[in-house]
Amino acid sequence: MKLKWGAVPMHMESYTALAGFYDALMHDIDYDGWAQYLSKLLQKAQRDIKRIGEAACGTGNLTLRLKKAGYDIIATDASSQMLEIAAEKARRAGMRVIFSCQDMRMLQLPMVDAVICACDGVNYLAPGELSTFFASAAGCIRPGGVLLFDLSSEYKLKQLIADNLFFEDGEKLSYFWRNMPNLQKGCVEMELTFFEACGDGLYRRQEEVQRQYWHKEANVKKELEKAGFQAEAFAFGTQDPPGAACERIQFFALRQ
Repeated sequence: MKLKWGAVPMHMESYTALAGFYDALMHDIDYDGWAQYLSKLLQKAQRDIKRIGEAACGTGNLTLRLKKAGYDIIATDASSQMLEIAAEKARRAGMRVIFSCQDMRMLQLPMVDAVICACDGVNYLAPGELSTFFASAAGCIRPGGVLLFDLSSEYKLKQLIADNLFFEDGEKLSYFWRNMPNLQKGCVEMELTFFEACGDGLYRRQEEVQRQYWHKEANVKKELEKAGFQAEAFAFGTQDPPGAACERIQFFALRQ
């Protein structure tokens, strides 16, 4: 396990309050199945995939599974709090993983065979920032390698999440998650409030605001092609084209 720190703009330092609760909130995610799906897509590359760079790795749930599958992986995230948790998981598992605090729009990696970004990471980029991330990733990927990332679809963000309030009352953690659409900016603004049990009937309250942007499939492909990729889009978990009501779109971008 190695941990590296770099300069990260303050507006990218997200998940400050959420980091400690992230795994508890994501307990129902099938990370084993997700890692297997990504491994299958990596086999579509035009070169043998050995070294992977991961953007927005979070607490390392996919990182460690891909490492266990035999990949050499360098994991990055803009949140130092998330990386601390990921690094501790790697230490406990006895895995040697390099973690680096980086802005995904300015990746600084040695040459790799693939770059991955899972679980909505690219949704945190405004439309004008997509090209920066794609160019940054392209500069790290060897020809014939791939960029894999998924997006919560415009349909999901606009029709299923926006203008909704979600709530969960747990024994140790309760939270409110309020979503408000911002049509002018093309995003959903998320207000999260956490109540963590501290004992004796007391709770610690923490708040965080996040923003996820919706991106049209055609625009994403256009920007990928500009960066030197040949792109395909799938309904997540499959290799079939996404339908109108697809909630998560998986992109497979081959480095030319």
